[in-house]
Amino acid sequence: MRRLFLILILLLPCAVSLAQTYTISGTVVNKRTKTPVEFATVVAVECEQWAVADDKGRFTIKKVPAGKNTISVSCLGFVTDTKTIIISKDLTGYKALLSEDNLSLEGVVVTAKENENSATTSRTMDRTALDHVQMVSLSDIGGLLPGGVTANPSLLSTNRFNLRAGEATEAGNSSFGTAVEVDGVRISNNASFSEIKGASINNIASSNVESVEVISGVPSVEYGDIGAGIVKVNTKKGLAPYLVTMTTNPKTKQFSVSKGFGLGQSRNGVSGGVLNANVEYTRSVKDSRSPYESYNRKQISLNYSNLFNNGMFSETPIRFSFGITGNLGGSDTKADPDLLIGTYEKQKDNTLRANVEMNWLLSKPWITNLEFKGSVVRSNKLSETRNRYSSAAGTVALHGKEEGYFVAEDYSANPDAAAIMIPRGYWYNTMFLDDKPFSYKLTLKGNWAKKFGKVNNKIKLGADWNADANLGKGEHSEDLSNAPTYRTYDYSEIPFMNNLALFAEENVSIPIGKESHLNLIAGLRAENTFIKGSEYGTTTSLSPRFNAKYSVFSAKGRRGKFVQSLAFRASWGVAVKQPSFSILYPQPNYRDIQIFNPPTADDGNAYYAYYIMPATIEYNPDLVWQRNHQGELGMEINLAGTRISLAGYWNKTAKAFSMNKAYEAFTYNYTDQKALQSCTIPVNDRVYSIDRKTGVVTVSDKTGALGPQTITGVTRESLTHHTYAANSGTPINRYGLEWVIDFKRINPINTDIRLDGNYYAYRTVNQDLLAYSPTTIRMTDNTPYKYIGWYVGGNKTNNGSESRTLRMNVTVTTHIPRVRMIISAKLEGSLLKYSRALSETDGGVRTYAVDDDSSYLPSEDPSFMDRRVKTVTYPEYYSSYWDPTPKPFLKDFIWARDNDRELYDNLCKLVERTSFNYAFQKDYLSPFFSANFSVTKEVGDIASISFYANNFFRNMGQVYSTKSQQYISVTGGTLIPAFYYGLTLRLKF
Repeated sequence: MRRLFLILILLLPCAVSLAQTYTISGTVVNKRTKTPVEFATVVAVECEQWAVADDKGRFTIKKVPAGKNTISVSCLGFVTDTKTIIISKDLTGYKALLSEDNLSLEGVVVTAKENENSATTSRTMDRTALDHVQMVSLSDIGGLLPGGVTANPSLLSTNRFNLRAGEATEAGNSSFGTAVEVDGVRISNNASFSEIKGASINNIASSNVESVEVISGVPSVEYGDIGAGIVKVNTKKGLAPYLVTMTTNPKTKQFSVSKGFGLGQSRNGVSGGVLNANVEYTRSVKDSRSPYESYNRKQISLNYSNLFNNGMFSETPIRFSFGITGNLGGSDTKADPDLLIGTYEKQKDNTLRANVEMNWLLSKPWITNLEFKGSVVRSNKLSETRNRYSSAAGTVALHGKEEGYFVAEDYSANPDAAAIMIPRGYWYNTMFLDDKPFSYKLTLKGNWAKKFGKVNNKIKLGADWNADANLGKGEHSEDLSNAPTYRTYDYSEIPFMNNLALFAEENVSIPIGKESHLNLIAGLRAENTFIKGSEYGTTTSLSPRFNAKYSVFSAKGRRGKFVQSLAFRASWGVAVKQPSFSILYPQPNYRDIQIFNPPTADDGNAYYAYYIMPATIEYNPDLVWQRNHQGELGMEINLAGTRISLAGYWNKTAKAFSMNKAYEAFTYNYTDQKALQSCTIPVNDRVYSIDRKTGVVTVSDKTGALGPQTITGVTRESLTHHTYAANSGTPINRYGLEWVIDFKRINPINTDIRLDGNYYAYRTVNQDLLAYSPTTIRMTDNTPYKYIGWYVGGNKTNNGSESRTLRMNVTVTTHIPRVRMIISAKLEGSLLKYSRALSETDGGVRTYAVDDDSSYLPSEDPSFMDRRVKTVTYPEYYSSYWDPTPKPFLKDFIWARDNDRELYDNLCKLVERTSFNYAFQKDYLSPFFSANFSVTKEVGDIASISFYANNFFRNMGQVYSTKSQQYISVTGGTLIPAFYYGLTLRLKF
């Protein structure tokens, strides 16, 4: 078998070299004005060869294989022209007529368009659709997806993408796994120390976006560090007139100017390329009645692109582009007169993104294209908070990071003290959180496209290297003398997380008969994550992915037949998500135990002492990267002009990241005021010191009249914990169905009707055995708590949840080309919204019904699901300071009630109770609806105006909750948007 494989490899170049190739040349012209279209991109799709039109619209593609090929011609501001041709000789004089992209054309679409040539679920929203919805934030496109929910635009909250997932409270870090790219630049949140969530998209300028592609199915192996889909943003590139955009709505104002400049030619006739520039200013306020809490986005983007096809590159041209984007912005409440004078909160959202891309058309027998991409992102998310403090007595602030006993000291005496005494009075202090994520990525990819008879074969081989770091200082204060308790944690000292990936993918298209063809895509991505200076070292992961699409009928040649096209597709794949720094290097927690309580002197100061215990982050050798297993089945059919798309999907998150605790016993020395009764030094003359290791307190006389006196304390027993990163052993399952039905157009009134929706289901029950001890509460004898509970799924009353939603939208769009106007009305409906808390364990019970609020033991009927009863949740096992061996909890708990009341009272503190009697009831919300209206009107080629009204009929009704048996306002939460409107004016010149 190996010999046969080697023979095929050796013979392949010979076979390829014998394949007949030809040249395609022609011109690209404006269909209306008949003038050349410069910088139009011409692509021979099947063989992945291309050319760029010159200033006279001329192009040439050499070495194109014989046979059927699709020629796609695209350019900024024009509708893409696609034709299928048969190549059997050199083709000269090919003429592509491009129509200007405006509302005078038939077939304008203002919804998400299916990518019909894709073997997985992928949808694209072009600039016409984005203008119609008046996008302010990228998240506004969510309403264009099947079953999507329209939200009123706002930049005051952090906007993220969360594909094929439900509420943000769901387990599995779903938004963290949704990737976002802008011109190939990954917007990463891996370097975050504060959250495990997807990256914020607030600082992406909406006015510079040309199109957005959402891949919610199984993507190519080219894409890594993902878990649940990818959102690809393409900005404007190409010649374009000046475009001035002004947007207003009650809470947001936006102004932008963009232009695509042609840089002319050199004396030798070499093109200078195109420079696209975009400047945007956006301001969003939380409340228009008091516009002091605001978010600002001030952004400038430059993108240079050119074709090098002269001299040494005359036969092998290179497309080159370089882009840079800078954003200054963030939120600010400094000007709010409702705040205390001198207090404010500010957070920067500054970023600098740069990218370079080169595509080298080699057209060799063994390689078609060679692509290189590089990008770098530097952000500054510095937050600044100034607060006013007051106290009638001196307070102690802790800053020490080392373990041991420390007594409070005056800042003037020891600025580096672990515990600082802040005198009584009032004061201001400003705290900073310096967060500066940094990432870069390099990608090298080779494409090889060849035809073997009628079979099209494409092979993709590549490698990418990406790195994440944080260059910030972490939390710090402008004045340590009166700063509140905090610890420094310098983010910049954390090493880079580097990732090397190799990927290979084969894409084969096989014709079957006259009308059918089969498309098979198989790929493998191998990744190695390197963390220098970390015990995690190098971690390896593999991500296989497979897509198949069988096109039974194609629309070409079947006009007039009932079934005009039919295709089936299937996908399966694995995606691996790298951890965030909050998993690898979470900020240490500190347990500060007050171990000395002296009397207060006349100056209001009491110099307390503390035992500082860092909760160290333990290395977990079993930690692996979170994985998502995705599967999908889909179908597209055209029935007499009605296009139907169905996609059923399943997504299982395995080894989800989590942070767990482990407990251990320790003792410390405690000294109270009773122990000081023997001290003869007057309170106002006392100076306290403490032995860092033993905790023994010594009192000195600052007048020198009396000698030092040692105070005897008592030994206290307690529990402490350390934190470690772990993987959940319980999978998280999500599955659903998406559909889009585009009915045949009603030509007499130029109206399209679309019916889209989705069904989504989620379920997870955490079966991990997790330790928890309420270390902040006391035993019955007022000593530190000494018992540990081992709970199935954690110490909450529920250890899982399930939910199901069914949403249906109807969009009616009327397009009047003669007056260049498009009007759309959309009815969004929720037909099913169900959720329920779960408490389950394999082979046992963790939750029981109780008779009343004072009962801790199960009632005679302990069942609780579907009953309106109060419940208690017990740990599966418990252990103690004295005996770390886990013991069955419920058995000992019942015994202790009758035989050991002290043990019973202490174990009661491990019992978790529900506050209401409906905690485990099924929650069905009655159906609710919202109607939205949008209109866009073009005034010749110089202006266009768009208007929208969300919740146009001002639905302010209520829905009924079967769980609480109460009515809930539909606009009070996130069910439907409140009545809202906006207007956008665009001027071209």
